[in-house]
Amino acid sequence: MIYKKIPRLLPALLITFLFLAVFRLNSYSQNTSLIVKHQFINAQKQSLKDTIRSRTNIDYPFIIGYNYVPLTNTSNHPYFKENKWFDGSLVYKDFVYPVKRIKYDTEIDKLIYLLYDKDNTMNSIALDENFILEFSISNSTFRYFNDLKNEGGTKLKAGYYEVVYDGKLKFLVRNEKLKSLNDYRISTDMYLLKNGAVISVRNMGKLISQIKDKESTIKKFVSDNSLILNETDYSSASKILKFYESL
Repeated sequence: MIYKKIPRLLPALLITFLFLAVFRLNSYSQNTSLIVKHQFINAQKQSLKDTIRSRTNIDYPFIIGYNYVPLTNTSNHPYFKENKWFDGSLVYKDFVYPVKRIKYDTEIDKLIYLLYDKDNTMNSIALDENFILEFSISNSTFRYFNDLKNEGGTKLKAGYYEVVYDGKLKFLVRNEKLKSLNDYRISTDMYLLKNGAVISVRNMGKLISQIKDKESTIKKFVSDNSLILNETDYSSASKILKFYESL
């Protein structure tokens, strides 16, 4: 199902169409049947809808998905980081769109987009991941992967992975919240994408072992900068890999 936002100019457009419709209707002969008059009005309404649809397809082509009911609980929720609407961006057909009011539901693995109709009715839409291949939210970038395999050839779950580092090597994190009874359990898996295969990285030692050709230099860099790497703080992976690839 496709949901679209109506631009602000459309209320004025509606008034213009209705004015023209009434003017032309009044110019008809008084003998014109009521059915014909209704057909004329309906034709004008359809023309307006077609104009709105055409305009919306140009301005908001990425709004493809289904209606979504957001959770209001601020402490127990499935969203990435906080339960709030963030400003961010998304990529649709290789074009970057700045967007306002988005959330990432890590339980169903969907980017949620909030829009308002012209009457200020709130609509939340779970965007289709087949069209939104990448998005950025709260200083984190997520990309949709469906072909990741480990060194043994086993395929990983398709979905959005946070791209912590994006060089010749890539550091990816899979964030999920799984509902257990009334609570959400956080699951975080870290991976190094190297030579076309993903390698599970549980800690700093595992990461360094995968770049051991510069092991002593990397260990000194980690020590000098007091870097840590775990499931709750993995930002240092970007610093380490950037330094490694600069050597």
